[in-house]
Amino acid sequence: MLTARQLKIIKLIMNNPGIHGKEISENLNVSTRTIRSEITFMNDVTNCILIRSSTKQGYMINDEHLDIIRNIVNQDNENVDLAVYRIYKIIGKILFFEDCSIYDLSELLGLSDSVIRKEINKVIQFLLKNYNVELFKLKKDECVILLEESEIRELLFKIVKDMALENPDALMDILYMLLSDSWVMKYYKSTKEDVIKIMNGEQVYLSETNLSIFAACILICRVRNLNGYNLEDNQISSPDDLSTRVITKLCMQSSYLEQADIPILYNLLHTFKMKSTDEVPEITDFTVLVFDEFCNEVFDKYSINLKESEALSSKMLLHIEFMNRRVIGGYELKNPIVDDVKTKFPFAFEISMMIVPILFKYKRVYVTEDEISYLTVYVAQFLENENVKLKTIVVTSQRHSVKQLLTQWLEMYFKNQIAIVDIINKEALKKMDLTSIDLVITLDSFLILKDVEVFSMDKLPEIKDIERLNSMIHMIRMNKRVSKILDCYIQKEHVKVYSDAMKLPDLLQEMSKKLHESGSISDTKGFYEDVLLREKNYPTNLGSQMMVPHALFTFADKTGIEVALLKKPFEHDGNQVQLVFLLALEKKRNDEINLLFQFFNQIVSHKKYMHALLQSEDSDAFIKNLYSFKLLE
Repeated sequence: MLTARQLKIIKLIMNNPGIHGKEISENLNVSTRTIRSEITFMNDVTNCILIRSSTKQGYMINDEHLDIIRNIVNQDNENVDLAVYRIYKIIGKILFFEDCSIYDLSELLGLSDSVIRKEINKVIQFLLKNYNVELFKLKKDECVILLEESEIRELLFKIVKDMALENPDALMDILYMLLSDSWVMKYYKSTKEDVIKIMNGEQVYLSETNLSIFAACILICRVRNLNGYNLEDNQISSPDDLSTRVITKLCMQSSYLEQADIPILYNLLHTFKMKSTDEVPEITDFTVLVFDEFCNEVFDKYSINLKESEALSSKMLLHIEFMNRRVIGGYELKNPIVDDVKTKFPFAFEISMMIVPILFKYKRVYVTEDEISYLTVYVAQFLENENVKLKTIVVTSQRHSVKQLLTQWLEMYFKNQIAIVDIINKEALKKMDLTSIDLVITLDSFLILKDVEVFSMDKLPEIKDIERLNSMIHMIRMNKRVSKILDCYIQKEHVKVYSDAMKLPDLLQEMSKKLHESGSISDTKGFYEDVLLREKNYPTNLGSQMMVPHALFTFADKTGIEVALLKKPFEHDGNQVQLVFLLALEKKRNDEINLLFQFFNQIVSHKKYMHALLQSEDSDAFIKNLYSFKLLE
């Protein structure tokens, strides 16, 4: 907690009781004024008189605090140094002494005017570098505050948060500096107890670190209020949620908080995960939108589906929810090992960076590399443990050196997308069971397989082949996704082939009843009428023979799909319709349904495939024909 020089001073006094300042200064090659300043500072930091002094007896250790002295001497001294402590102390003095001048600071801190000027420049640079803020400026040797009270409190909150996460043991010291001696420890303890009591009433709790941060920030509001630095009551209302309830109760039960404190404290508390045994933190629609867009862009660029693992994607979604809250609120996390993360997981970091332009597009804020490094850990875990790579056979009769070059090329560019099962020649391929194989890569341009995609090259791979193979991998993965969606939403028991003629209203009514029977909708009549209203105003025809009706305003209890294949078409909106997919959709964003619509749009443009679907004799044949289509072919 103290600097090397301060520790040397303590050790000199311990080993030489009654040593005078001149002797210490000569030993350490500094001025006696510096020694006095250091000792005053150490006594301030620890909030007790560690070192006593007198003109006759010199400096001596205060026996009452020997335990503290021993702890200080035995520490590894890798925490906050004097320079940072002094920065916080200057910030505190400037904030709590109006029109504080250089000469005031010189007297308060026991430093010369020239040293104070240098220290003030350090403070200015520190705040710009770490918080991109200009707290004050010098005007005729006076420190003139430039920020509004709300901005000052947010800055103090951020400093406290960063310190508590970096070095929890130093939090009280830093708080003592920032509040410029304007508080006592018992207020902090009682504030913490108030927070715990209210959270127990709400059956939630914070981690010990977040609890300490929150209590410290409440104390900042208290001290600022008591010293006359009040927030303007701008009538900004916070959402009616758990965070607001906790802060409102604190305001009601405490004389030291005001109504105007609620929004600024809410912005901080909202970034913390409040844990509960029976309640999952709410994931906002905005986070789902960002996450879906992020996953889709990763899939489009790298053919990697981050949603393959439901458990991990749920954790990632929750992390992004609180990352968004922090970034939007200005309370980003710092990560001291961000460079190590970038070095150890470069590809995962590259993927994670794709979320930056998405969040900027919607909120005009940038995600810091520190925050990205935390997301990187989730992506790296996915790539290592959950990413399902395409099982690949390499077919070549070339010599060993050619095989080696080909496998090195695949490893360099596609190690996160394919897993090479074997390297064999064409004759061995004929005897091999390929039912579990996703892709065959070959240098034989005449190799054709019926049920497995084949990527052919006439010679060793070139730059253009990277794009070609990426495109094929993307197509294979996209079709796998579509097959998974079809498995989920379209089963043969929900497909009916009609031999007799049907009118659209009668057909939709019958299909709506089936959706009700399957538990997708609860109000059959309301859903049916809503679908008819949509068809009247916004027909859902795709092509000339197919339509995909769904409701305008009525949402489903769970997403469901009913399919009708009509041997005798009916006329609708100038088209002869034979195929109907009736959709009941939940009130939430669902990128699977979006992909399904893409699938629908493609199948109507393929006459041969559409003809095969319409010729299906029963539901089994229809499902088989439906799965035979290759998306993006």
